[in-house]
Amino acid sequence: MQNQFHKKSKPTEKAKSPWLSFLFTEGMSLKDLDNDPKEQSKLEEFEKGLAHELSSDDSIEMTLQKIVRMALAAEFGATFVKSAGATQMTKTIMHGIKSDPHLRKSALMIADKFAK
Repeated sequence: MQNQFHKKSKPTEKAKSPWLSFLFTEGMSLKDLDNDPKEQSKLEEFEKGLAHELSSDDSIEMTLQKIVRMALAAEFGATFVKSAGATQMTKTIMHGIKSDPHLRKSALMIADKFAK
């Protein structure tokens, strides 16, 4: 059986989070977010949070955890990240990122951009 995390992510017409698609998929550009101030705001919140939280001294595991938690907070709110079940969701998403070469590369590029 093929692991569901090895499928290459592609943006779709029905993408609920274009800003997340922008971060982790090919074929989208920042101009795709220009017409949606709410999505642009989420991306800005995510980037500001990462600039504040990421450190070049963080392990890869810690870096991935911070990226995923910041993405969840930007998309669903900070209280969501603190809720029951968010830890398991974070671990599952991290596993998916680590299992997919494209997502792993995207995450490391994000980390490289924002780690201080």
